[in-house]
Amino acid sequence: MSAKPIQILDTTLREGEQTPGVSFTIDQKVKIVEMLCDFGVDFIELGHPVVSHDVYNTIQKINKMNIAPQTVVHSRLKKSDIDDAISLDASWIGLFFDISTDRLSTKYGFNEEKSLSLINESILYAKKNGLKVRFTAEDASRTNLDYLLKMGEIVEKAGADRFGFADTVGILHPQSVSKVITKLVNHLHIPVHVHFHNDFGLATANAFQAVQSGASCVDVTINGLGERCGITSLAEITASLD
Repeated sequence: MSAKPIQILDTTLREGEQTPGVSFTIDQKVKIVEMLCDFGVDFIELGHPVVSHDVYNTIQKINKMNIAPQTVVHSRLKKSDIDDAISLDASWIGLFFDISTDRLSTKYGFNEEKSLSLINESILYAKKNGLKVRFTAEDASRTNLDYLLKMGEIVEKAGADRFGFADTVGILHPQSVSKVITKLVNHLHIPVHVHFHNDFGLATANAFQAVQSGASCVDVTINGLGERCGITSLAEITASLD
């Protein structure tokens, strides 16, 4: 068991709504936030404002509530997305970018250097406007480790407060998690967040191993809701860390 306190980020309001057939009303989202506050999570990810007016209005409403957990607004590496977070008086922004080499070329038409430049510029812009930044490397589990570490250095140097590692397609197992998270934690000076999908039924096991390897925060949802097979379950990981 890790000796340091482990933080929990609940993303039921964002990742949870990517579950087939799941869509919450604004009132339901407020109720979920109240329940998460009672449970004692450290962060609540509120959603991506650009997705819809309902998401934007939900974030606006929740950010006016007096709650203990810190709130995070999801954002692409686009000035307009970051401006949305600023307009919503967000304290934390969760910048994300798909970093695996194949995805860089097929999804964005970028090479590695161009992607690193965009990541750097976006973090600098968010920090300049007073936001705390968690940068999440999407598809990090299929990314060359040397490139991932180089990216981590640039993210940290740009001023990001947290580095997020996402096993976006749910392919890792605990032994591989141990190797990559240990490398990241030893290489960086900022806390490492982890986000594991449950495609092979290993999301909670991988999250637990990541904590053992030095990760500081685990992304979860209520009942493990999420895209495809879902992600790490709030109840499972908190019970195993107790």
